Amino acid sequence: QMTIVFALGDQIDYIGESVLLNTVQESQVELLSQTSGPFGCPVKPVEPVLDSRPTANYQYDLDLIKGLYKIYWNYTDSDVIVELHCKTNGWVGFGFSPNGGMDGSDVAIGWVSNGQVNFTDRHIVDRQVLVDKNQDWKLLYFSESNGINVFKFTRKIKLCDSDDLTIQQGSPYIIFAYGNQDPSPGQDISYHGMNRGGKVVSFISSQPVKDNFEPDDMEILDATISHVILPKKDTFYVCKGFQVPKELTQKRHIYKWELILPKMNVERMHHTLIYECKQDLNVSQGSVPGDCEKDENKMQNCQSIAFGWAYGGQNIEIYPRDMGYPIGGDTDYSSYIFEIHYDNPQQVLGYIEKITWRYYMTKSLRPKELGVYTLGTGSSPLSIAIPPGVERFPIKTYCFNECLKDLDQENITIVSAIPHTHLVGVEVWTKIIRKGNDIGYLFFNENYDFNYQTSYTLNPYVNITSDDELITQCVYKTTDNNEFVLGGQSTREEMCFHFLTYYPRKPNFKECISVPYFDDYAMLLVKLNQSGNAQVPNFGDSLETFNQAVDQAFETVQTNDYVRRAFMEFYNSTRMSNFCAREFFGPKNQTKAMNTYSEPDLCNVLPNEEQNGIFQFINMIFNWILTSILQWFQSIF
Repeated sequence: QMTIVFALGDQIDYIGESVLLNTVQESQVELLSQTSGPFGCPVKPVEPVLDSRPTANYQYDLDLIKGLYKIYWNYTDSDVIVELHCKTNGWVGFGFSPNGGMDGSDVAIGWVSNGQVNFTDRHIVDRQVLVDKNQDWKLLYFSESNGINVFKFTRKIKLCDSDDLTIQQGSPYIIFAYGNQDPSPGQDISYHGMNRGGKVVSFISSQPVKDNFEPDDMEILDATISHVILPKKDTFYVCKGFQVPKELTQKRHIYKWELILPKMNVERMHHTLIYECKQDLNVSQGSVPGDCEKDENKMQNCQSIAFGWAYGGQNIEIYPRDMGYPIGGDTDYSSYIFEIHYDNPQQVLGYIEKITWRYYMTKSLRPKELGVYTLGTGSSPLSIAIPPGVERFPIKTYCFNECLKDLDQENITIVSAIPHTHLVGVEVWTKIIRKGNDIGYLFFNENYDFNYQTSYTLNPYVNITSDDELITQCVYKTTDNNEFVLGGQSTREEMCFHFLTYYPRKPNFKECISVPYFDDYAMLLVKLNQSGNAQVPNFGDSLETFNQAVDQAFETVQTNDYVRRAFMEFYNSTRMSNFCAREFFGPKNQTKAMNTYSEPDLCNVLPNEEQNGIFQFINMIFNWILTSILQWFQSIF
C-alpha cells in the first residue's frame, strides 16, 4: 500500500504562485493488485532504423515514417531533385496532392524487380493510379539492397501538363505510400493498406534542416516558463517578463533560436511569441507568469514581435551566416515578454510543465541586423467578421505609403515570412504596389494550413522601397460553420497577420496594422438594423458603448445571403485607419492598383526557334501583301 496525500482549497492562483489550502487529507491506496512480483519495466520495442545514406549532398531532408521512409531534396528556381529511401522489398510511391487526399494527386511510382526498374509518372483519378501520357518525372538513379529501395528523380516545379501539379510555395501536401511486394509480371501495384501517409511541407521555401556552424564565442541564454496552473478557460494567454541580462553590455547577435517544448500538453500550445518592450522599460515586476490581458506592461509597452512559433511549425530557426538578431548593448530594447497561447477547448484545468526559449548568441556581429515587421489587422469583430456558409471570404489589410515613405534613405530586404490565421483561414498573401502599379506577390501561401505554420525563407529575397504600399489578404472558408466567425484571441476566433523578417533593422519599423473605419462599420450595422437582419442598439458616444452595440448586433444577426453580401461589400469598400510607428492616421480609401499583376504564363510561351519561324512567316506575308499593293498602284499609273 501507498499513502496518497491530497488537499482542497477555496481558491487557486493560476499564475503559479501559492495555493490556499483548507484541509490536508490522507488515504491508503493499493496501487498493485498483484503481489507475486517481482515487477519490472516493460520492454521497450526496438525502433526501426533506415540504414542507408543519400547519394549526394542535400540541403533538406524529412522522415516521412521514422526508420522506414525518408526523403532528401534540393531545389532551384525551376527544378526539384528528390531522393527517397524506403525499407521495403515492394513498390514505392511519392507525390503532391492538392488537398491531402489521393484524387487529383501527381505521383511517381517505382519498383525494382530482378534488377530491372519500373518508374512512372502518374496521376490519380477516382482512386485509379493512371500513367501520364507525358513522363515528366525523370529517374536519375535507383537501387534495391538489403531490403531498402532508393529512387532519385527530378521534375520541373511548374509543368505545362494537365496531369501534373505545380509545386506551390507555402505548404503543399506531400503524400506517400509503399507496398510490401513488387507487382507480378504484367500487373500493376496492389493496395497499400496502412502503408501510407501525408504531410504538409514547405517544400520549395524551406529552412535548411541543419547548419553545423557554431562560432567559437557561442553563448546561450534561456527564457523559461514553468510549473504554471491554468484556469478552465477555452483560451488563456500566459505572459512572463524578462530583462536582458545586465552582463550583456556589449551587443550580441542571436544567430539561432530553439523552442524547447514541454513533454506534457504540447498539443495545447497554440503558439508562443517573444515581444520586445520599449527601451528602458523595467519588467522585473512581471517576472512571475501571469494573465497577459491583465499585464499592463505587455498590453501598452511590449507589442513588437521578435520571434514566433505556432503549432505545426519548426521549433528551431537558424539565420543565414551573414544575419543576426540583436540583443544587449545599445539595442533598442532592454526587456521582453514571453507569451504562450494555451488552447483548452475541453476547458479542463491546465498545466504548463516547462517551456524554454533558447537563444544562441555571438559577439561577432554579422553585417545584416534583423528586425520583424508585422502586417495585418486587429483581432476583433470590427476587423474580422466572417459570415457562415461562404466558400471564399477575403479580407484585405493595408500598409499605406505613409508608413513606408521613411525608407527613402535605405530600402529594406524581406528575408522570410510567417502567415498566420486560425482554423478557417485557407490562404494568405501580401502584394507590393509600387508607384500605383501592382508588381506581384511578396509572398503567397495558396495552401495555408493552420496545423502547419512555419517560417518561409523567401527565394529570392524581396526589396521594399519608399515608393511602395503593401496589401495583405487573408481568405477564409466557413462552409462548415453555422455562426459568424469573429476576430479574437481564441483559436475558434480569427486573426490575419503576416510577420516579415527583414534587414537592415530600423527602430521605428515594427508594425503596420489597418482596421476598418468606425463610421463605415456603424453604417453597416445601421443597414442591417433597417433591413431587419439584426437588432442594433444606440451606439452611444464612447468606444465602450460602441463595442457593446457590436456585441448585441452579432447576438441577433441573421445568416442569409443578404447579410453575406452586405459583409462582403463592406470589406471590399470600407475606408481604413492605419497604425504604424506608434501613430494612427486615416481614414483612407483602399489602395486600388492601376493594373493587376499576373504571373508569366510559361506554358504559352513558344520556344525561340518557333517564335522566330512564326515571325519570319508573318514578315513574308506582310512583304508579299505590300509588294502586291505596290504592283497594283504601278499598273494603274
